[in-house]
Amino acid sequence: MTQQAARIYVTGVAGMIGSNAARALLEDGLTVVGVDNLWRGTKANIADLLSHRNFTFRHADLISDHEWYRDMGSADVLIHLADIVAGIGYVFSNEWSIFQRNVLINTGVARLVGEKGPGRLVYVGTACSYPQQMQRSVQSSKLSESDKFPADPESGYGWSKLVGEIELRLATKHTSTRLTVLDLHNVYGWPCAYRDATSQVIPSLIFKAINAADRKLSVWGDGKQGRAFLHVSDAVSALRLALRYSGGQSTFMIGPDRCTTIAEVASTIQAHPKIDVREIVFDVSRPVGDIGRFADSTLASRELGWAPKVDFRQGVHELIDRIIDDCE
Repeated sequence: MTQQAARIYVTGVAGMIGSNAARALLEDGLTVVGVDNLWRGTKANIADLLSHRNFTFRHADLISDHEWYRDMGSADVLIHLADIVAGIGYVFSNEWSIFQRNVLINTGVARLVGEKGPGRLVYVGTACSYPQQMQRSVQSSKLSESDKFPADPESGYGWSKLVGEIELRLATKHTSTRLTVLDLHNVYGWPCAYRDATSQVIPSLIFKAINAADRKLSVWGDGKQGRAFLHVSDAVSALRLALRYSGGQSTFMIGPDRCTTIAEVASTIQAHPKIDVREIVFDVSRPVGDIGRFADSTLASRELGWAPKVDFRQGVHELIDRIIDDCE
């Protein structure tokens, strides 16, 4: 399918997943139009792409701007990654604004589908949209595609992503646009925000560890909560496979089949030879979010041929090296 597409549009192209996805698609010989308002992503993340003959960057706000998709046609593909996302502290402190902006972003995308009718739309969803009562254990909270409804996400972010999926399903229902939804678990990798309020758990802990003057690493919660951490290269692999998929399924759970506790994350960071942390301290007064979740990726394996490949310890240690280099 991708061989016939005139262009691949990638929203959120200057973010972690978007920049890596655009790079991989260009390596596949495809033409990429990247779109971003640079709220969280940066031009530095795509600096090597800006001079590529098959890459075009368009600075646009998906809520209010319409010119960025002016040349989209029925042979084109849209990978929709753009959203307001951040670490747990930011998410729970800004639920309404996150919900509102994400809903408006997705409404803008739904509108363009009606106007332009791209051949394929890949919507990147999240495990955060799944019911909170199913995410109470690091041992048994395995999520599969059929678990999404009845809906009860824990956060405004999870609700916004679920509402976006529903809207896009309605927008594409009577069109020729093929919709595929990839529900990603917690993605980590480079490039990433690591030093501000939007930073997510792994880069945030790495930055804390690098700057732990007292050689103590402070962790929110008791460390027993966990997530299925997905390396960005494995997320990009799922995107590439989704573009080629011609089967009958429309939603795929994308993530590893085990839950890594935050205590394990902290210990993995502490074990890096350039990290000088003597003690890990748990702050039970801070929010922890869902207790645990991991993926039943049976459908993705069978239909897409997808499986995670990056070893967690290796992936985290490579990210530590990148952040240390970036700090110098």
